[in-house]
Amino acid sequence: MLSDRTLSAFAGISKATRQEGVRIKHLFRIMTHYPDLWMRAYANIYSNKGALTKGVDENTLDGMSEKRINEIISKLKDGRYQPRPAKRVYIPKKNGKRRPLGVPTADDKLVQEVVRLLLEQIYEPIFLDRSHGFRPKRSCHTALWTMHRGWTGTKWFIDIDIKGYFDPAS
Repeated sequence: MLSDRTLSAFAGISKATRQEGVRIKHLFRIMTHYPDLWMRAYANIYSNKGALTKGVDENTLDGMSEKRINEIISKLKDGRYQPRPAKRVYIPKKNGKRRPLGVPTADDKLVQEVVRLLLEQIYEPIFLDRSHGFRPKRSCHTALWTMHRGWTGTKWFIDIDIKGYFDPAS
């Protein structure tokens, strides 16, 4: 549960976002002075499938503690925090090829989630209702439901399979 102080900061970000020409300020301060934001970030990601996957430093989210979070915050404040390279693993595909996957360290996963929470406060209020990709409480299913319910005059769709389009040429 986020504190009233953090919720107030989030409300301020969202309000400023809606005002044209207003710059969002103090994100780093919010990131480094609101420990409950870090606890929320941890709660969001600890049960994910990859939470116990080790990065290059062999740590997992399983070993996360308030002390470890405070160390990350301290390193951020002092400018000593350095993200680590992602561990490269290859996932087999049905066609026999392998898809590369980068696995960040547990600390990097947590920092990324805190940043995602802040960015969500900035951009979510200005996204259109028609946008469904990678948004809270939205998915391809909500997009399909919206189309089913609202696109009554549509006569046809074009289905294009772009699977593998962005894969390297090899």
